[in-house]
Amino acid sequence: MTYSCTDFFDDVMRCLADSGAIATDDIPENNLGAAADLAVAAIVTMRRASLCSNFVRELLDEVETLANVAEEHGTGALAFLFYLQAAVLNDTSVEARSHHDAGLLALIRRLPSGVTWMKHIRVVESS
Repeated sequence: MTYSCTDFFDDVMRCLADSGAIATDDIPENNLGAAADLAVAAIVTMRRASLCSNFVRELLDEVETLANVAEEHGTGALAFLFYLQAAVLNDTSVEARSHHDAGLLALIRRLPSGVTWMKHIRVVESS
């Protein structure tokens, strides 16, 4: 029995739909280009979600609890970390002040993927 391109397409789209990455109703009929764009976008989004999860895992491995972050860096640091998590998910960035957020930035840089997380932070000089 051979495995066709159509079989591959159907399997990939079914897998993406079963995982919740796309809705079955969103799969265009008779437009492989649009369907491929939909699949690629879903895969990229899934990758971003995986990165987001890795950020939280690395952070909690480093600090043990979010309460520890609040105690050491203030409650605003928790908001910053959640905004950073969203920036990782959405491939955007957040702004940090070099002086005010220095301790929090040092914490993020210490994480195993700190270089990756820092790509989502714009550090601005502060007085």
